[in-house]
Amino acid sequence: SPLGEGVRIATRMRTYGSIRTRCPGGMHKGDKDLRQTVTISLVGVGFMCLVLGVVYDTFKEPRLDHPELVSSYVETTHFNKTKIYRAGALFSEMTCKLSSHINADNIDLYKDNLGQIWGSACGLNRGVFTLAKYPGKTFTCGALPDDWNCPNGVADLFTPGRDMKADLNYLEQYIGGVFNTTAGIGPATCDFNGVAQLWCGNDKYMPWRFTPWVKQLGGEPIRGVNVGGLFVLEPWIVPGFTDWGEKLRDQHTYCENKNMSMASKKKALENHWATYYTEKDFELMTKYGLNTARLPVGWWYFASATGLDYNPYIVPDEDIMSDLDHPITKTIKQAAKYGIHVILDLHGAPGSQNGLDNSGIRSMDPNAERWGDTWFYEPEYQKQTIRILETMTKYINMLNSNGIDNIILLELMNEPWVFGDMSIVRDFYVDAITKVRGINASLPILVCDAFRHEEWHWLLRRRGFNFTNVYMDTHLYHAFNPSDVASDNPHDDMMKQIVANDMACGYGSLLRYKTCSSLPTLTGEWSLAIDDCMKYLTGSTSDANQFQDFGQCKNLKARNTDQWNDLITDFAARQRAVFEKELGWVFWTWKVDDEANKDISAKLWSYSKAVEHGYFPKDLSKESNVVRSCDHPVDMTEIILPPPSANNRFYYKGH
Repeated sequence: SPLGEGVRIATRMRTYGSIRTRCPGGMHKGDKDLRQTVTISLVGVGFMCLVLGVVYDTFKEPRLDHPELVSSYVETTHFNKTKIYRAGALFSEMTCKLSSHINADNIDLYKDNLGQIWGSACGLNRGVFTLAKYPGKTFTCGALPDDWNCPNGVADLFTPGRDMKADLNYLEQYIGGVFNTTAGIGPATCDFNGVAQLWCGNDKYMPWRFTPWVKQLGGEPIRGVNVGGLFVLEPWIVPGFTDWGEKLRDQHTYCENKNMSMASKKKALENHWATYYTEKDFELMTKYGLNTARLPVGWWYFASATGLDYNPYIVPDEDIMSDLDHPITKTIKQAAKYGIHVILDLHGAPGSQNGLDNSGIRSMDPNAERWGDTWFYEPEYQKQTIRILETMTKYINMLNSNGIDNIILLELMNEPWVFGDMSIVRDFYVDAITKVRGINASLPILVCDAFRHEEWHWLLRRRGFNFTNVYMDTHLYHAFNPSDVASDNPHDDMMKQIVANDMACGYGSLLRYKTCSSLPTLTGEWSLAIDDCMKYLTGSTSDANQFQDFGQCKNLKARNTDQWNDLITDFAARQRAVFEKELGWVFWTWKVDDEANKDISAKLWSYSKAVEHGYFPKDLSKESNVVRSCDHPVDMTEIILPPPSANNRFYYKGH
């Protein structure tokens, strides 16, 4: 510590000052004066270090608000490699390896992948890389080691007559060399078009195998759906529930609507809670091979049990902490009856963590960057959220004591706003986990990354984050950013889908990075959409709405062809391929209401509709090795593209 270091420096300086200098002829008076001056100066400097050390120790923050973490803080002053004081692996502990399924017998199948590697990786690091086996030398794709016998560079690898096993060894050295030469390790550093993977230890490879719930799920990754729109109303999921629009835009405004009586609003909600999801939904989930449902809930359902005022929200009459007929409890019991396990997700936090209608109350601030600021910068809302989570943990304990034990994860909060300060979110997670673990020490916990990726590596390298059994939730959509959705003609529309299919596999590198550098990662939301054209998807208001018209909604009806169906089915498989190499996936959402089903885009957001259209198999358990779906890029020779024109009369093969 600085205090200890100050003492050591002062001690050393006093010792140095007392050393007697021996010179021929003895010591002169000037030498003694000089020695005294030096001694006084050095002691003075040492004393200042001591004082500064005391000041630092007095005012530093060892997180004494969590006494159970103080021992961890003290222990880290002396490094002990047997203890983990951070989440994730260090960069020095990561390597980039050739994928194990590639061998000398099948390398010919990956020539397209190799061609793309040479086209992209050869330009990295200014075209120069190093190899561990050849210290003191650098190489390029055109100048490889002499003993590789490649006078023409990488173009010679895997050509007829060469030793394929030797070339595979060279390829792995090349991949590792480029990775190790890269200055900053990031999500794309080990992205080599499906032939490589980031490695950080066996326990982080397909980490679902080491989770506490894996036996409950039959030795499979999480394969689930979200129960969207049931307990947190979203206009695009349940447009038939009420007349959504400028004034009625979320559950908050619905509940405080003065144009309806309290009795009629409550009756409508009670009917919704009782009928929108029934046992048949969970029975069908099981039939389709699903094993998990993520259940989004709002804070207001747990407010009374926490001592908070839930108004203006309308809540069930049943006591959530004791009455097993409470609508939320009944839904969890229905899931349990059919072997569906539950992720209980705090989707809406007090004050709204993101200003979206999915938090219960939508922000009308015209500047979207400020959405969520109320929760982020008013600490009282963070404290209330932690109190709600304590109550939710007690609720889970109550369910367990009544034999309802199918909740496998508690998610602390859905989608904190992407533009917020993530260090605030990190500190909230530490505080919340500490409180939750004080009530249930073994409860698995899920934290959401807020659509932020790389920074969680260093955000979780803090003293005190030595929790186990904590996992990361990320949401990967292709439907909202302008670069994802923009297309105003059939040609670009199909090209957008093809690029999305390949990007889905590229996300595998991102997910591997997240699991290695921070926490084992679950993709808790995703869809098949490549645009934001579903009615009310970005909100029911015209103001404070992020929808931008790039012409992306003009050609939706043109997608109803066999080729489009094949591309979307491939898109579904490629996404699941990378998700199942981590913790698994939870599709958003299981279903939309009858009114929403009239929308042409419903089949891209409703899992049950997507199964009807053949995008997902009717029984996932009978699907053959979906994790290999990303082995190859989309084969453009088999694609018939519309011409690059709005006039869609003719087609041609290839591009």
